[in-house]
Amino acid sequence: MNRHHALLLALLGLVLARPAAATAPLAADLQALLDGFLAANPIAPGVVAHVECPPLGLSWTGAAGHLAHDDPTPLDARCTFRIASNTKTYTAAAVLRLVESGRLGLDDALASHLTPSERDLLAGDGYDLQAITLRHVLGHTAGLADHSDGDTYGERIVADLQYRWTRREVLEMCVELFDPVGAPGERYKYSDTGYVLLGSIVERSTGRPLGPAVRELLDYESLGLCCTWWETMEPAPPAVGPRAHQYLGRLDCTAADPSFDLYGGGGLVCDAQDLARFLRALLAGRVLHEEATLAVMTGGGTPPYRLGLMCMELGGHLAWGHQGFWNTFAFQVPALDLTVAGAILNHDATNGRVLAEALVARLARAQADREGGRRP
Repeated sequence: MNRHHALLLALLGLVLARPAAATAPLAADLQALLDGFLAANPIAPGVVAHVECPPLGLSWTGAAGHLAHDDPTPLDARCTFRIASNTKTYTAAAVLRLVESGRLGLDDALASHLTPSERDLLAGDGYDLQAITLRHVLGHTAGLADHSDGDTYGERIVADLQYRWTRREVLEMCVELFDPVGAPGERYKYSDTGYVLLGSIVERSTGRPLGPAVRELLDYESLGLCCTWWETMEPAPPAVGPRAHQYLGRLDCTAADPSFDLYGGGGLVCDAQDLARFLRALLAGRVLHEEATLAVMTGGGTPPYRLGLMCMELGGHLAWGHQGFWNTFAFQVPALDLTVAGAILNHDATNGRVLAEALVARLARAQADREGGRRP
């Protein structure tokens, strides 16, 4: 049994080993899961999660811990945080909206949508840009390397947290450090660099900076996303909660310049409720305008990664969603009509998937209890 499975069992033991149906409401059990997870991960100052489960009439947000290690302020359930690679789902959806409007084609050659300098840079490293398509890039099957692989990129970031990275420097880093990892379509290889290219393509296709372009393409307002914004490209909305501090080990990276993960593979800041709300809206068909486009998004790519969406099993159930470097997560379990989203405020704490799985397991039991006529 690995440490993640052991932690999951311990968390579930907090709420499953006692007669919760008789002694505590479901919300208290969910809070106990957060409290237990944080107790097992003192390297993180806090944990926040949102649960949306219409079959149980449940819309719940909880938090445990503090805003920062050196700040005793209790963590607000409305806190905001960098969502890192969860941003990729938004970037992919924006690309697919451009496909729906006819401005892009999924099978367009990547070469046709790059700047001359981008083409020269990548072609000089051996990439066949006529064979790579946007579909390949969305599903991480383009054969693109990942500039964030290995230690070099991270070491340069930590050496100067205030350095302002450009998109060009990120691409140059990829070419400098790595060769292509395969032929287009040959295999799945996660690549932040690919999503940096997609962000550049969205900007040129819309004539707008990436943050405002994605906001307009996905129509945040109609989705009720009042606490979501692209860092440095947009102002923080007036309704947002306090900013939680996010750590890499002992290092507080909250004030670090966000440009090291800003250009499409990351960049968004939001709260747990907005993170869950977007994923639910996307998978309910309220973001993309055509059912066929959503079918392509969920059906393309490879078994572990579709077009901007991870696909995995949580607690024995199929789940769609994504995770991010800052230990953020958002997953939807269609069979339970359940969405869980949140953040553990340290990259080096136990993976947020473990907490997501514990939440799913508890809510699956609640649904089974309700169907069996027992109090959840």
